[in-house]
Amino acid sequence: MRRNAQIKDAALTMTRTLTLVTVFAAAPALAETPAAAPDYYVDALFAVSTAELLVNFCGDVGLSTERLNAQAEAVLDRLSEDGFAGDEIVHLSGVEDGVASRQDAFMARYGLESPTEARICAAARQEMDEGTAIGAGRVEKN
Repeated sequence: MRRNAQIKDAALTMTRTLTLVTVFAAAPALAETPAAAPDYYVDALFAVSTAELLVNFCGDVGLSTERLNAQAEAVLDRLSEDGFAGDEIVHLSGVEDGVASRQDAFMARYGLESPTEARICAAARQEMDEGTAIGAGRVEKN
């Protein structure tokens, strides 16, 4: 139970960190009412934060910075194509709640309410085998 709370806390910290990095990288938003975050953006933040957690709690997998950079570039390109600018992106609404709900579903899917290293590693391997956004940026350590 305590490990589950640590994982959730780490996930929220990662989400907040990604948001802060984006805030400092962009100019302040001028819009009074923030736009809703597109699902693909929330999905990408969920995938990155969850992948980071899997790597932190499973010694058998690592991150591929090449793959992560390619995923990030694709999302940023799509945001740009959809008309979102840097200053607008940092203020999109619904990001934290969207990521949290996806992480809750992920934890339920893999029985991580009571996480063990074995369960976490099994989840990481399954995501890699299925080629999901979470698994796509991960690599097996030798």
